[in-house]
Amino acid sequence: MSRIESARRRAGGAKRGLAVLAAAGLVVAGALARVTHSGHTVRTSRTAGSSLTATSSESQDESSDDFSIAPSTSQPQVQTHVS
Repeated sequence: MSRIESARRRAGGAKRGLAVLAAAGLVVAGALARVTHSGHTVRTSRTAGSSLTATSSESQDESSDDFSIAPSTSQPQVQTHVS
């Protein structure tokens, strides 16, 4: 085997290693994003058996109509005067 062939094998192995490392990093980043996503809050509550259980706010029988991103319907309290 020549020096060029062995260098190509080493380079190919390094490229495969970097690809595996990048894929693993992507999986870890996706898992962290899923766990820390602020849209899904987790509540802990005590049950009768004194054990802690985590329940998602989406699985609760609560209405999410409390939150609205619509603009306020009241008039602004700012007055301007042009002379």
